[in-house]
Amino acid sequence: MTLNQRIIDALSPLGLPVVPDTDTGSRTRCLVFHYDLLPHQFADNAPMWYRALMQVHLFLPLGENGVQLCRRVGEALVRAGFTWPEVLDGADDQTQHKIFECEALIGKE
Repeated sequence: MTLNQRIIDALSPLGLPVVPDTDTGSRTRCLVFHYDLLPHQFADNAPMWYRALMQVHLFLPLGENGVQLCRRVGEALVRAGFTWPEVLDGADDQTQHKIFECEALIGKE
């Protein structure tokens, strides 16, 4: 299973669109994710794994109470095998924007 599919499978039960690497477009409620891969644990001059540094962005309308949803996003990521996320606030004057930063080790295939 690809890392994209793991993330989508983990977050889809929350009932919001889950999309990789894209702008939110006209969606006011959605999850957008992206990640960088760093080589990890070298043997014979090659990495055994990649360390995925992930960000999952939760976008909600300003007036909506997203406290429970934020908790559920973090728990869903952990259940899928990712580290407990750090949660950052990227809100502006029109949109709630929570950024969940976490990591995973993935095979190099």
